[in-house]
Amino acid sequence: MHCAKRGRILYCFLQNYTTNSKPKIVPDESVLSDIDKNVYNPKNHPGIFKPRTVTIPEMFIKAVANVLEDYPAKSLIEDGQKLITHLKGKRPPVEKLERKKIEQDVYNKVLSRHNIPKLETEENRLKFQQLIDNKVSIILKKDVYNWKPVNYDTYNALVYLMSRSAAEYAVLAKIFLEISERDPQFKPRSLFDFGSGVGTATWAANLYWKKNIFEYFNVDSSSEMNDLAQILLQSGKGTNKMELRGVFYRQFLPSANTTYDLVISAYTFLELPSRHSRLETILNLWNKTQKYLVVVEQGTNAGFQIINEIRDFILYTKDKSDGYIFSPCPHDEVCPRFMLNDGTPCNFEVHYFTLPIGAVSRRRQEKYSYIVFKKGKRESSNPQWPRIVRETLVRPRHTICRMCTKDAKLEEVIFTASKHGKEMYRCARASKWGDLVPVALETALEEDTSEDKTNLKTEQE
Repeated sequence: MHCAKRGRILYCFLQNYTTNSKPKIVPDESVLSDIDKNVYNPKNHPGIFKPRTVTIPEMFIKAVANVLEDYPAKSLIEDGQKLITHLKGKRPPVEKLERKKIEQDVYNKVLSRHNIPKLETEENRLKFQQLIDNKVSIILKKDVYNWKPVNYDTYNALVYLMSRSAAEYAVLAKIFLEISERDPQFKPRSLFDFGSGVGTATWAANLYWKKNIFEYFNVDSSSEMNDLAQILLQSGKGTNKMELRGVFYRQFLPSANTTYDLVISAYTFLELPSRHSRLETILNLWNKTQKYLVVVEQGTNAGFQIINEIRDFILYTKDKSDGYIFSPCPHDEVCPRFMLNDGTPCNFEVHYFTLPIGAVSRRRQEKYSYIVFKKGKRESSNPQWPRIVRETLVRPRHTICRMCTKDAKLEEVIFTASKHGKEMYRCARASKWGDLVPVALETALEEDTSEDKTNLKTEQE
C-alpha cells in the first residue's frame, strides 16, 4: 500500500474515533428562508426524495404479463425465491493466490491428522495421496465459498424477470430521482447499461429523461436476456415496433472510445470472475462516462465491499479534477463505515410493490448499496449536506439521525425544537433513511453536556 494511501486511511481512522469533539449543527439558512416564505414546508425540504414507495409502470407490468402468459406462474415464483436467496448470499470469487493458500493450509491440516504409513510401493503411495486429496476436496467444498456465475438461459431469464425486475426498477428509479432533482440541468442524450439484464435501467431512466435520451446501448453476456429486454420494449409481444428509438443490444463491451452521458451497472460486478476483471471493467466504464456513472449492488456486506472497492479504485486512480462522488457520500474521503468494520454494510432501502402476476401484489423493501460518480470538479455552490445512513429514530419530542458527514465522519445527532429551532426540528423529523439533512456539522471542542441532557429531558417531559 502506498504511503499516501496509508496516511489517508490512518487519518480517517483517527478522525472517526475522536472523542473530544462533538458536532455543532448549523442549519442551511437558504432552506430556513424558503420555509419561512412558504416555498415548501419542512416535510418536503430539498433533502427529501419522494415518493417513498416506487410504483412500477403499468406498461411494464402489461409487457411482463404478455411475455409470461404461456409459462406456469407458480413455478416461476418458486424458482424466483430460490434465485433471490442465491443472489443475496453471493460473495466475490476467492482470488487465485488466496485460494491456493487456503488449499495448502487445508492440505497441511489433513495431512497432520494422519500417521503417514510406509509407502513401499507406487500403488500404496497413490492410494494414500488419493485419500488425502479426497478429504481435502470435501473440506474445500463444504467450507470454502464456491463462486460461479448464473447461467441466464431462456427460463432463468424469465425467472429473473419475475423475481427481480420490480425491485431493481425501484432502486434505479430512486437513484435517478435524486440525480434529476439535485441536477435539473442534466438532460442525458445517451445511456449505456453494462449488465443490462431485462432492461430495468432503460425503463427507470425513461421515468425522468424519455424525451432527452436518443441512444440506449445495452450490454449483457446473455443473449436470452437481451432478447427478453427487447421483447419487453415491444409490449411483450415480440413485434418489431418499439416506442423507443436508438436501442442497441450487445453481448460484449465495445472497444470504441465512445462516451455516454449516463453509464449504469446494476447488480453485475458480483458476477465477474475476479478482482482484476472488476477493476478493469470499472475503469472501462469510467472512461466511457461523460456525466454520471451509477453502480449498484446488493445491500449485503459482500455488495457493500464491492461498491467500496470500486469507490476507492476510482478515487485513487483519477485526477481530483476529473470527478467526485455525487451520491450517497457527501465527501471523497475513505468510507468511515468501511473503516469502522462493525460487520454492517452502508446500504439504503426502497419500498416497492411486487408484480401482480401469479400472486397478489405486495409491498416489499429492497436494500441496496450504490455509488454515483459525477465527472468534473465539485461545485462550491453545491451544499454537502450530511446523509442519513441508518433508519431515523422518531421519538416523543426528539428525533435521532445517524448521518455520514462531509468530514467523513459518522455522527449521531439528537434534534430537538428547543436546541435546533422548530423548523429544523421538523425537517429532521420528516427525513428518512437515505435523505439529506439541510445542515452543516461543524466540529467544536467538547463542552459540558449537562445542558444537552437538560434540554432533552425537558423535551421528553
